[in-house]
Amino acid sequence: MTDSVFPFTLTLLSRDKLVVSGVKRVLFADGNRLKFQLHGGTLNVEGAGLVIVEIGGGDAYVKGDIGGLKFED
Repeated sequence: MTDSVFPFTLTLLSRDKLVVSGVKRVLFADGNRLKFQLHGGTLNVEGAGLVIVEIGGGDAYVKGDIGGLKFED
């Protein structure tokens, strides 16, 4: 599959684990908010104790109390 068919994917493993694929770069990160530039816009992850545990190859593994996801163009 190409980026034009699936420019990004989100896999919510539980309320405290998230995998984001299609990450171009991290725009902002602190314990309460993460902002990712994706192949199809921008994703804001809000919550508490948010940590990017692992990132590479366009994938980011996030742990913490995930409270919400918001997309921007």
